[in-house]
Amino acid sequence: MSQNHCAIQGCKISIFNKPFGVSLFSCPASNEMRNKWLHALRNRCALLDWSRSRVCSKHFEHKCFDSQKRLKENAVPTLFPVYKKVLRHHDTTTPDKNKVDKLMSKLTQSELIADIKNSMKKVKEPVNFENFVTDDLKCRPDASIETQLWLLIKKQDNLNNRLLEHVVQNKKHIEVLQKNIDEKKTSKKDVDQNVETYKYIIKCLQEKLATLEEQIEILTAVESR
Repeated sequence: MSQNHCAIQGCKISIFNKPFGVSLFSCPASNEMRNKWLHALRNRCALLDWSRSRVCSKHFEHKCFDSQKRLKENAVPTLFPVYKKVLRHHDTTTPDKNKVDKLMSKLTQSELIADIKNSMKKVKEPVNFENFVTDDLKCRPDASIETQLWLLIKKQDNLNNRLLEHVVQNKKHIEVLQKNIDEKKTSKKDVDQNVETYKYIIKCLQEKLATLEEQIEILTAVESR
């Protein structure tokens, strides 16, 4: 939840629309008060971030404030009014709409596109369609409803094709990026192997150097006699 909005589910108060006298308060810092808030806010917040979440003053009783309207250290939010959705007159059709949306959400993108294309094949283009379309891709005032709908379908189909092209391009970009990542991983692995090889060579050279130093000491001692 953004620090600009009240964290209580259903509450619409934010720094952008809060009425005069309403404030947003940070969460407590002590573990004791946090435990009390957790107990009071169970099932009241979708997400509670101690460092970012804010709770508005509407959820605190009057006794939680001092004479300066500041929140007391031991204050706990306890007021949670029931937020009801505003129903419109045409909401009687909402169940059907939700049903259609749910059915469409079960289809994959490719299945949905294929269904749209099959449906378009069954629909016939209106007679003299292009004569009723202006140069700015709008229907003339005397165009029929069928012509207006067909123009809308054509626009949607064109948009879908563009989106599919973008999808294909994005897939290619992702493949290239993945290939570059794999190459860098392989390169790093080779570098690590080379480093280990160099370490081994250095170790061997150091051992040979130590042996040579011992031999030099022996020869020096013999010559001194």
